[in-house]
Amino acid sequence: MNNIEFINNSYTEDGLKLPMVHFESERKDICVICIHGMCGTIIDNYFATVWGEVLTKNNIGFIYEHNRGHSIENDIVMKDGSFKRCGCRYEIFEDSIYDIDLAINKAKELGYKKIILLGHSYGCNKVIYYYYKKKPDIIGMILASAPDMVGSHYKDQSDYKELLEEAKKNIDNGNPDKLLHKLIEDYMYFSSKTYYNWFNKNSNLNNLPVVYNDNHWEQLKSIDVPILTFSGSLEEDIYLHLDLLKEKATNCSNFSYKIIDKAGHTYKNREKETANILVDWIKEID
Repeated sequence: MNNIEFINNSYTEDGLKLPMVHFESERKDICVICIHGMCGTIIDNYFATVWGEVLTKNNIGFIYEHNRGHSIENDIVMKDGSFKRCGCRYEIFEDSIYDIDLAINKAKELGYKKIILLGHSYGCNKVIYYYYKKKPDIIGMILASAPDMVGSHYKDQSDYKELLEEAKKNIDNGNPDKLLHKLIEDYMYFSSKTYYNWFNKNSNLNNLPVVYNDNHWEQLKSIDVPILTFSGSLEEDIYLHLDLLKEKATNCSNFSYKIIDKAGHTYKNREKETANILVDWIKEID
C-alpha cells in the first residue's frame, strides 16, 4: 500500500484547504474521483479504501476528496491562514462546484488524462449538479447509492414546512448559522442556511425526484457520458429505483445499473465485489 499519498496543499477557488487521499496508478491514464456523501470521511467509508486498492492494481488511479461537507462540523483552514466553520450542517449545495473543480484540477496536475466522477450517496447529487452546470471533460460517471434527498425528506419529515419557516426567519434576521431547534433525521442539527438551501421548493438538490417522480429531471437529462449506478439490496426504497433513473437519463446512451445482493449503504462485506464492478465497467467504456 505504498502507492497512497495524502494531499494537503490545495485550495478551492473560494480559499478552502481540502485534503485528499490519492491512490496512485503507475500508468496515469484514468483517475476516478470520489465525492463522498453527508458527513463522510475515508475513515467512515472503508469501501473507498478497498476501491482505491483494487483500482490501482488495475492501473486506474483513485482520489478521495474530503469536501467542505466532511464530518458533521469542522473548521477548515483558509488560504489566508484563518479558519472557516464548515461541515455538513453548514454546507451550501452549490458550493460543491468549487470542491469538485479542485479535485479535477488536482487529478490533471498529477498527470491523469481521463477522469471519471464518482459520487456516493449525497455525493451523487453533487456530481450530477456539477455536470449540469459545467459539462466537464470526463469519460463517465458513477452513482453509488444515489438518493432522492428532497423527496425522501418531505416524506419522512412531516414538519418540514415549519422548519423551513424557522430557517428563513433566522436567515432574514441575520443568523444564517443558527441551528434549528430539533434534530434532523434523528442525528444532526442543521444550520438555518443549510436546511433552507437544501429543502426549499426551488432547491438545486432536488435532482433525483424518485419519491414524487415530478419534473425535476433536467440535471440528470443533461448527462451524455456513460453512467454506472448501483445500490445495495438492503438499502431503503429510495435507493432502489435504478430503472427509473435509466428511463430519465434520456441523453445517456450507455446506462448500466445493478442491485448488489445483501449489501447495505456502505457495502459492508461487499467492498471487493463493488470494486470489481467498477473495474469491469471502466474497462468497458475506456
